[in-house]
Amino acid sequence: MKILHVISTLNIGGAENFVVQLANEQAKHHKVTILVLQSSNTKNNYIATAHPAVTITTLGWKQKYSVRQLWQLYRVIGRLQPEVLHVHLHNPLYYVFIISMLYRKIRYIHTMHNNFAVWKKTLRILNMVRYINNRITHVCIAPSIYTDVQKHFPHLNAVMVPNGINTHIPSRTPMTVKEMWKHTPSYTHAHHKFIAIGNISKYKNFKLLANSFKELAIENQKITCLQIGKTIDTELQKELQRINPPNVLFAGPKTKAADYITQADALLITSTQEGMPIVILEALSMGVPVITTPAGGAADMVMHGENGLVAPDVSTASFKKTVLDFIALSPEQHETLRSNAKKSFMNTYHIQTISKQYTSQYA
Repeated sequence: MKILHVISTLNIGGAENFVVQLANEQAKHHKVTILVLQSSNTKNNYIATAHPAVTITTLGWKQKYSVRQLWQLYRVIGRLQPEVLHVHLHNPLYYVFIISMLYRKIRYIHTMHNNFAVWKKTLRILNMVRYINNRITHVCIAPSIYTDVQKHFPHLNAVMVPNGINTHIPSRTPMTVKEMWKHTPSYTHAHHKFIAIGNISKYKNFKLLANSFKELAIENQKITCLQIGKTIDTELQKELQRINPPNVLFAGPKTKAADYITQADALLITSTQEGMPIVILEALSMGVPVITTPAGGAADMVMHGENGLVAPDVSTASFKKTVLDFIALSPEQHETLRSNAKKSFMNTYHIQTISKQYTSQYA
């Protein structure tokens, strides 16, 4: 089977990571090409992680929307003649929607790598023009997202296939990882170590993390937290500096940030909106439980009391109590969470399993 993935870039990001890992797995049995519309960051991208059997073609687009770019994409797809065109994220979808009316023998798949709220406007437009073109199958990456799509747009073609990855294998040595952790506040006295990974942005809601951990510090809880991610919202960064939790290190961006999960007791997700975070899959794959807010797909992935804990809401009081509930667990209960985390990943989210599910949708 000839499979073509279309995505804007292969810069560092959850969707980009997933596309390369899925393509690598598919390349074991199929001819796979990743068509990158824009130029990827020269340093921080996933291009080097692609299997040699995966062909990567970059068009180097400069504009967001352009008739010339549409014509170029049309010609490239005509030359490649894929049996399946699998498109990812917003911008490429609009181009592919038009092209799907022209190349009618191709099977079109679109993966929604965000929560329903992010996609609602786009889906509303697609629903309005479905009588003209309803040939694209939209893949929801979490049960809650699929439920929302079915409720609001039942006439669109939608299925549910979760994201997946291979088990994360750290590229850093345990000693190198430990050296980073030693910089976190109160590291030597901490009984529990937590990690949060994600960009400092509105939806990741690290203000909740800062407020919760500042209150936990006042209560003299012996914990420390490492937060990794680049700043998207500079005003939010300033607010985090004003809150200044004494037990959290905001370490900035790091390559292969998941390496640092290995020495954490739990991964923290404080988001207000989520699709299906790859970082949760990375944690589960290494047997690290997750503490999360009830944000979209994150709450679908974390089974409360089994492979992690889910806070009732996104308030400081709620999240702080959930962290305290985790701290209060016995060593045996912590070990059960770790064991269940690994099992839930292997049973549901391993890339081999997900690749087979996509193959069934391609048929």
